[in-house]
Amino acid sequence: MDEIAADLGRQPAVEDLDPADLAVYKPRRGETPLWDFPDGTLHAREVAAYEISAALGWDLVPVTVRREDAPFGPGSLQRFVPHDPEQHYFWLLEHGETEVIAQLVAMVVFDLVIDNADRKGGHVLLEHPVGDTPPDDAAPRIRLVDHGVSLSVEPKLRTVGWHFAGEPVPTDLRQDVARLAEQVDDTLGPRLTGLLSAPEIAVLADRLRRLPELEVFPEPQGERPFPWPLL
Repeated sequence: MDEIAADLGRQPAVEDLDPADLAVYKPRRGETPLWDFPDGTLHAREVAAYEISAALGWDLVPVTVRREDAPFGPGSLQRFVPHDPEQHYFWLLEHGETEVIAQLVAMVVFDLVIDNADRKGGHVLLEHPVGDTPPDDAAPRIRLVDHGVSLSVEPKLRTVGWHFAGEPVPTDLRQDVARLAEQVDDTLGPRLTGLLSAPEIAVLADRLRRLPELEVFPEPQGERPFPWPLL
């Protein structure tokens, strides 16, 4: 009884929550102003990246929504991914199974689609199933986070994902991009309205039309093709 009474009088703590109940909240008011992105738009780009991932059918970005009534004002709310921080992109390249490597390849294409300006190795997570007894057939899943500096009107690609340069782009991924390119006006575009500007959506549509023609992954380009720090 004493233990029960002690628990009843204790303030709830983060460790009391189930990981499935956690989310990452990024309020607009907490964004650092950047010279090359419009102020107050980073949280919206997080949501836009999720919408694009979902439309492609790749399930790479955790569910992300925009909330207007959050504690610190409007912002993005993203499902928390249980993971080991040591199992980042570079670790996965060395230790990942075939299906994990295939998901990393999809990540590279996704970053080309959204023109990701900051794909660090630590933004690539290997999701750990929640619970003491995960299903035996639970496949390892890669999740991608931190897309606030993406989807600009100007080319800004900076990524750690150059390891596949010169290798063929899988046909199925190119077909998925081509399919989405045909749906921009009817389905994807309306979902991105209010998250991105009209010029940003137009530039995205142009990338979606051009990328299916890409037969091999490109080599690093520009003065700063890598993010810093890498993790």
